[in-house]
Amino acid sequence: MALTLSYDAHSEIGLVRSNNQDSAYTSPRMLMVADGMGGAAAGDLASAVATWELRRTDENLDDRIATARAERLGDTDAPVPASHDGEDDPGDLVDVLTVLAGTLARANERLVELVEDDPELSGMGTTVCGFVLDDDRLAVVNIGDSRAYLVRDGELHRVTRDHSWVQTLVDDGRLTEEQALEHPHRSLVLRVLNGSTQYEPDLGWLDIVPGDRLLVCSDGLCGLMTDAEIAAVAAAGLPRQETIDRLVDLAHAAGGHDNITMVLADVEADGAPGEVAVLGAAASVTDPGRIEHTASFAPLETEAPMDELEASERAITEEERYALTGRRKASTWAKIALSVVLPLALLCGGAFGWYQYTQTRLFIGPADANVALYRGIPDRVLGQDLSTLLETDTTQIADLPPYYAEKVRASIPVNDMAAARSTLIELRDKANQCIAQRKARAEASAAPTPDPSTTPAPATPGGTPAPVDPSASPAPSVSAFTPVGTPSPGLTTPVTAPEEC
Repeated sequence: MALTLSYDAHSEIGLVRSNNQDSAYTSPRMLMVADGMGGAAAGDLASAVATWELRRTDENLDDRIATARAERLGDTDAPVPASHDGEDDPGDLVDVLTVLAGTLARANERLVELVEDDPELSGMGTTVCGFVLDDDRLAVVNIGDSRAYLVRDGELHRVTRDHSWVQTLVDDGRLTEEQALEHPHRSLVLRVLNGSTQYEPDLGWLDIVPGDRLLVCSDGLCGLMTDAEIAAVAAAGLPRQETIDRLVDLAHAAGGHDNITMVLADVEADGAPGEVAVLGAAASVTDPGRIEHTASFAPLETEAPMDELEASERAITEEERYALTGRRKASTWAKIALSVVLPLALLCGGAFGWYQYTQTRLFIGPADANVALYRGIPDRVLGQDLSTLLETDTTQIADLPPYYAEKVRASIPVNDMAAARSTLIELRDKANQCIAQRKARAEASAAPTPDPSTTPAPATPGGTPAPVDPSASPAPSVSAFTPVGTPSPGLTTPVTAPEEC
């Protein structure tokens, strides 16, 4: 019995926005949603870039997985079949996740290239959230605040965790889910694809069975209502298209102030494969790198001059592409000036422009023992720093959980001053929590030793699960997704816990 996906999708502008910055991609093996951000900075282009890269991966997914498997096994020269029979290789899922990680890396690199070509695009970014079918499991990828759900036995379970400021407050018990929907910083996303080297997608897996229903959506839906409100429709057992229509109606009733995109799928046994579809911005935006330009060439000086129209429309030859142009009457000194002075002037001008651009960037990094905010980039050229210290925060790096301390030492880019302030507040809160945890552990260790005759139940500090066999989880690390706030069958606790001190 082979598990298959039957699906429908929807993407629209909503009731307030002037354009659709969301994108979606569906195929028999891949269900993805990307929510672009950046306003004038082309959020629609960012989500489209990520979606195009996902589609390219999907078009030869088996070959990419086979290549990842060969590299993992250390035999890159040996041919590896695109599919295999027999029992599951525990590393097979790692290969799928490796391919997904590489796809997001290429999309991120493409965003870097686009910003380098046009600095006006700086600030654009996109979420990515969705599933890839791998036998009887789903590989799950998530970065940002788009969301994936599982409906099983009439109950809705959240599969992914939002990378947003308000989600950290909900996790800490400082906000309820209802309060998060109204929080003034509800749109502040802490992790996205935006060309930064510090992006960190969540990668994991989900076991599925026939009868499961999957929902992937942008925050134009899940950012306007609680899970309970979504469950009332998504878990009602209605046909897919009717479910989508009712969810859209709910989003409209809640204001419809953002783009609304969702993919709804049913897990079936041996069902018919669905059609490949691209929706939203990815279906309408043009890739700047794929725009075709028509060049005009002046006629060469020949015995029989070419007709002007014919010269402007003819194809360029390889000789003309690389050779010097025809005879010129400029003096030798003029040629030297143009070939030496002009490139130097362009180089100096470009360096100055690049430096000016770096000074529009902000990042959070270390200043001795403390967390600090800088303007510029964390680099040096010719012994000169390309950053300026703006302020030193009271948070000490040693007080942070190791995960966050390492992020600060590596530098955390932020888009603007508001994002910088929010990140500093978050780090301050993490440090205070860590101080409290360490103090509690110190007090506990000073308490009287219990009676040796009493054997306590085995436990791990902070609820951290037992280590996973390293042989079954080479990089990237594999973890199953745990639904936020609701238990779900077939889901396992994540292996890592960044907040642990």
